[in-house]
Amino acid sequence: MSRAAPSIVWPLAALAAGPAAWIVQLVVGYGASSLACYPHDAPAARPPGPGEHAVLIAINLACLALALAGLAIAFLHWRGAKPPQPAEHNDVMPAGIGRARFLAACGMLSGLGFALAILFDTAPILGAPACWRLFG
Repeated sequence: MSRAAPSIVWPLAALAAGPAAWIVQLVVGYGASSLACYPHDAPAARPPGPGEHAVLIAINLACLALALAGLAIAFLHWRGAKPPQPAEHNDVMPAGIGRARFLAACGMLSGLGFALAILFDTAPILGAPACWRLFG
């Protein structure tokens, strides 16, 4: 009796979660910070308040959570896609196990790498004043 091949839908979603989170963080964060510094055709007359700063931090934390969720899902699928018994060196894996483990491993690397990228993009928000060229 053979096992059914594992689904690749969740490992593919986990693989895409990290890059999608980073893209959202870059695009939405850039738009929100630009709107705070340049609300109309001219620069803002005052520096952004704590509310605008909190929105940027919330966007980054939400995107970080998405990337880490992709990492966790990929890890769970990597652990779950094991051969049913210890393999000998000449055993053949059941259909789909190798593909699912490979996608899950790529998803773990993707989730970790993009989570680190989001953390590095969050550091300037915490350390540098917003619109520093205008109000510096």
